[in-house]
Amino acid sequence: MTREDLKNYKYTQEWIKDRTEHIEEYKTSITNITSILSDMPKRK
Repeated sequence: MTREDLKNYKYTQEWIKDRTEHIEEYKTSITNITSILSDMPKRK
């Protein structure tokens, strides 16, 4: 493994970590929106 490979590997790991955190934030937002929508009164 070359130095460049190690840099790319580290960058990829950081990118994956950031994307995972971003997806978790989206998941929380979607869950909140879903709960709000389900609590809204039904249309008559």
